[in-house]
Amino acid sequence: MMSYRVHAVAIVSWIMLCASGITLGGEALVVPTSGEAFRATLDSAAGGKLQFKGATGGRELAIERLATWGEFNEPITGRAVILSDGGLLIAPQVRIENEQLLATSSDARTTSLPLELVAGVIVRVPADRALFDRWLARVLSAGGETDRLLLDNGDELTGTVAGLTDSGVTLEAGGEKTDIAFDKLAVVIFNPTLTHKTKPVGLRCLVGLADGTRLIALELTADHDRARLKLAGGASFETASEAIVCLQPLGGQAVYLSDLKPASFKHIPFLTLEWPYQNDRTVLAGQLRAGGKLFAKGIGIHSPARITYELPNTFERFESLVAVDAETNSRGSVVFRVFTDDGSGKLVERFTSPVVRGGEPALAVSVSLVGIKRLTLLVDYADHGDELDHADWLNARLLP
Repeated sequence: MMSYRVHAVAIVSWIMLCASGITLGGEALVVPTSGEAFRATLDSAAGGKLQFKGATGGRELAIERLATWGEFNEPITGRAVILSDGGLLIAPQVRIENEQLLATSSDARTTSLPLELVAGVIVRVPADRALFDRWLARVLSAGGETDRLLLDNGDELTGTVAGLTDSGVTLEAGGEKTDIAFDKLAVVIFNPTLTHKTKPVGLRCLVGLADGTRLIALELTADHDRARLKLAGGASFETASEAIVCLQPLGGQAVYLSDLKPASFKHIPFLTLEWPYQNDRTVLAGQLRAGGKLFAKGIGIHSPARITYELPNTFERFESLVAVDAETNSRGSVVFRVFTDDGSGKLVERFTSPVVRGGEPALAVSVSLVGIKRLTLLVDYADHGDELDHADWLNARLLP
């Protein structure tokens, strides 16, 4: 791999949208950390306050009190640049110049990213979402000490990426250089020992764009024409403000279970196959999907299993959506249960779902946590034993 220097990650205080009277996207559901959800457009923001405009008028909401606004989109076309922090940037054209990856978007904006912030590139977004997820997982979990090229025919080449243009990749191996056109290439994986793997901490935000881009912003500014995101490692990204379709703050009042270490986890195999739980992924390590929607946060669990969390602070509520993941193609059936413990060691069942089957929309769960010290989530099988029981606790979070 070409040599480059690892940049220190700047720990930046969160987001201030500097705008006046703007509309950053269409009307979408605003879910605050307390109070009722409502539909609105993101009208303006300043000083850490978001101003929403809905049918009943305007409403201001502090950024840290936002759970979600809008929904994430799936990428459909283009090249997918996978960042080392898990972010995803969709761009029709990519190339490497002077140890920077340059990604040019459909509106002709070019983003320059230090190579140590880039884990890999999926050269064409496939129509098969399961295949896209496998490639995404392959890039983010890559090992070894070389660059790798995954070809369309299933072959894999290792060496050093000596060049990347709009048309293909030059790979150097054994003292020889070989040009591989993008039409024969599926995925470029950069040497994982040279990528910057430090994850951002503190108050930050997942920002979703209309083209399926999903980035972790340490800071976001926007006016009625342009939005600018500050990313890890000092990189920045610019886009049209109207392209923003989803915001999901992390490190605010909402605490996601997938960001916590459980006190215990137990899966009981129906026969012999054991299934671990997955944070922010399905049990097959795919992206979380249910009811035609894509989710960035949640827990994937296979029945029958239970997972328990010691609550780190005082919380008022546990909220989640529950579903059988779309990867089962409308198969699988489970029952979701929530138990709490006030510290006495006695489990109290607080929620039991009806049988939830694959293909059905997600079901909302809300449980009071007042006086509770321990939270247990349980998934049990229903029809046909544990067959394809890929259960999702979507956006499972603790709220004040």
